[in-house]
Amino acid sequence: MAAQTPTKAKFVKTQGTKLKVSKLTTINPKDPDLEWADLSVTIKQPQFQGGQSDEIETTTLASEAKEFTTGLADNGTFSMAGNWKADDEAQTVLRTARDDGEPRAFQTVFKDGTASDFLGLVTQFTWDAAPNGTVNGTFNVRITGSVSFDMPVAP
Repeated sequence: MAAQTPTKAKFVKTQGTKLKVSKLTTINPKDPDLEWADLSVTIKQPQFQGGQSDEIETTTLASEAKEFTTGLADNGTFSMAGNWKADDEAQTVLRTARDDGEPRAFQTVFKDGTASDFLGLVTQFTWDAAPNGTVNGTFNVRITGSVSFDMPVAP
């Protein structure tokens, strides 16, 4: 096997990414006592879609052009697509969260050790199927509050 050629590109491989949801409702996504259900065994394609802050006009009579500031951050949505498995523990947690409307903590740990945590409300789930395939599922989550991105701790 040939030696890998060094590159200047910076990237993180996706294989080995861990994705978890808290088994119970919480208001602290970093609570050390949280128990987690593993989403990595069914989810193939998680997608974080950051939101957009409101624009607040601050123009005054002395302004030479319209002036703005930004409002509170909207951290957007998170969707997860993968294999549908109704008796999977994590998917059961997601469906329960959809029914009770309570927030759950979500955590992603990338292969390089970088982690992201946030609270989310499950707003929708769907499944679909086609001949000669597997049943696919999608879960949509509305992020509530802040999102953290934590760098790995050096050894």
